[in-house]
Amino acid sequence: MRKRTLGRTAMGLLAAAGMLMGTAGVSSAAASGSSAKAESASTSKALAPAYPMVWLNTVIDQWSHWTPDANESSHAGWLYKGNRYFYCWTWGAQYYAPETNRTSSVWLRTNDSNGNSNIYVTDTYLDAYGYGNDQNLLPYC
Repeated sequence: MRKRTLGRTAMGLLAAAGMLMGTAGVSSAAASGSSAKAESASTSKALAPAYPMVWLNTVIDQWSHWTPDANESSHAGWLYKGNRYFYCWTWGAQYYAPETNRTSSVWLRTNDSNGNSNIYVTDTYLDAYGYGNDQNLLPYC
């Protein structure tokens, strides 16, 4: 099991802080309106395109999830293997992938092969380069 260190995540946290500062006005404006819930939902859907797309290779077809966990209740669709884009990473439920013999709590936000937006997949199915560098290449969600 690989360890995630504070040093590796510091850059992602700084990037996330920059993203949050850039959207602070939108969040406070949405909270003051009567339709704050609807506006915040549309704001969260718009977050993924605000992040740069980073292309990484996945080595197996995998389930996508609405939340960063492997629960059947959060299953959204499929992300097929190949060169895929990702927006950011976040901490989630620990997942063991027997196909790659990897364990990780890192989940990546992307759009899946079924057209679902802002879904999560585990990073355990990335190729060796992507698995070793995803936190350095992607900002923290």
